Amino acid sequence: MNLQPRAANASPAPTRIVLALAGAFAFLTGLAQWLAATPAWRFDSPVQFDADFAVGVGLVWTLCQAFLHRDAAALRRRWLVAAGAMLLLAGIQATDWLVEVGALGDDWFVDLPLWLAVSVVLRRVLRDASARGWAMHAWRLGLCFQVVFVACDFSDGLFAGGWLASPHLVASITEWAELLAIEAYVVALVLLEIAPGAARIRGAALAVGAEARRVFEAARLFRKASYPPVRWAHYPWARQVLIVAACLWLLATVGPLARRASGRSLRAQLADLLVLGLRDDFDPASYYFQDLHFRGGRAEAVHYLTRYETKNGLLHALNDMRLRPHGSSELNDKLLFADCCRYAGVPTPPVLLACAEGDVRWQASRGALDRDLCCKPQKGRGARGVAVFRRIGHERYRAADGEELDLDSLVERLRERGRTTPLIVQPGLANHAELADLAQRSLVTLRVVTCLDAAGRPVVTHGVLRILSKLEPDWSGDDEYGASIDLVTGALGPLRSDRIASCVMRWTHHPVTGQAIEGRRLAVWPQVRALAVTAHEAFAHRTLVGWDIASTPDGPVVLEGNNSLDVMFPQRVYRQGIGRGPLGPLLQHHLAALARARGVD
Repeated sequence: MNLQPRAANASPAPTRIVLALAGAFAFLTGLAQWLAATPAWRFDSPVQFDADFAVGVGLVWTLCQAFLHRDAAALRRRWLVAAGAMLLLAGIQATDWLVEVGALGDDWFVDLPLWLAVSVVLRRVLRDASARGWAMHAWRLGLCFQVVFVACDFSDGLFAGGWLASPHLVASITEWAELLAIEAYVVALVLLEIAPGAARIRGAALAVGAEARRVFEAARLFRKASYPPVRWAHYPWARQVLIVAACLWLLATVGPLARRASGRSLRAQLADLLVLGLRDDFDPASYYFQDLHFRGGRAEAVHYLTRYETKNGLLHALNDMRLRPHGSSELNDKLLFADCCRYAGVPTPPVLLACAEGDVRWQASRGALDRDLCCKPQKGRGARGVAVFRRIGHERYRAADGEELDLDSLVERLRERGRTTPLIVQPGLANHAELADLAQRSLVTLRVVTCLDAAGRPVVTHGVLRILSKLEPDWSGDDEYGASIDLVTGALGPLRSDRIASCVMRWTHHPVTGQAIEGRRLAVWPQVRALAVTAHEAFAHRTLVGWDIASTPDGPVVLEGNNSLDVMFPQRVYRQGIGRGPLGPLLQHHLAALARARGVD
């Protein structure tokens, strides 16, 4: 199949005509302003006049479209909402006249909420119409001009005017930015109607990463603010600003390292970051994490998934397509997960104690706790909140901070902790001999990704060996190291870190212990791979799961399953996007099913 990076990039004749007319309008405005004796910041200047004219054109266009689509309730409502945005712009323009006649002292506190409302309303209109291509480019351009306008309008010659230019020049830049923002928004609405083909050419499939982002946006799959974990950062105006800020910060901190590694100039890196972030909604951090600063990397971005769409709702939607047999999420509740595994015959560490709300439930005999113990939050993922207690004698333990406790004191401590955070206690596990030299105190885990195929059978698509520095008290740093696992032979690739500052680094040997990594073959890999398939068969209502499996002297055991797995690291260690690997075709199938279920073309 020929996967097109973005079918919407083609510019049909109507689109080119609209863009040409918009460019001519801006040019003629500039010419008129140059010939006029009135500065641009005056309310009677050509710039101000043309801004009013552009608002008028937008209002007439949206009302005409509402009339033409009067028999289609959804379309009529959409265009009336757009007309409301144009009325808000008219209100913004009216404040300039009120300031000029002295009826209003400063219009900034009025303009700011109105501009924010305009950008959000127009974004919603375009998203409802599944707009892509030049319509969305025009909206993003308008948002950029809007940010410039708001910043300059706020300074009002006091800040920027004192440092960079005269107050009148700043005021003129403000009015120009306002005009261009209005014009870009109007162009977006015009293209929405005359160039509907910008959504997607039927029959041309997007690469899996681009398709995942399209479905995420078009189906409104945003569920909660996980990446970044603050809600305001996901509003359209804020997201665009943060993307630009992230691009500049990454360029300053990581750009020089990437330039030395790939030879790509900082200017070219910045262009890549802005194009991918603002045009394609591509997470800027992924540009460096996935080595896209190397030659041809930008074109490969369409094959990569990022944390933004996956963590904020896409994976939840994919894993929620089948009926759940349990009332709660069994993958997020370690106690329920252990019960499900035991019932299905999937090897997993037993739960010895469960502590919640000041109560301790013994799941095993007292003698079963006379060993190394691992305490975890009942709900949660990964190593967050994990505490290990090493056995140093009969019913005596040493905590990570060196404190020694007997069993009764330990149980009482866990009882108190369980009042606020429910906990479970499981046996502490040891690494298999073939992995024991890769860690000192922590458990080396194998992340195995499985996905259902079209027939509902689990397929192993990725394997990653993981080493967590934060669980090693004698190691410096909190890096998580990972290495790819060859799905056939079990051979390891080079080790890589999850730290952005180490994005260009690859280690053939362990950076702390010095043991060889690359080329090492895991003899236990066939058993681990088979266990991951067995585990997914036991949780067959899940579409895509990342299984954390430990290879112990007694054989591999499943530690947990992640239905919101991190897609960053598997792609990073394999050095290819998910769309280029075995998961790509499987995910395309499920994305198509999800799009149909959500009414997305």
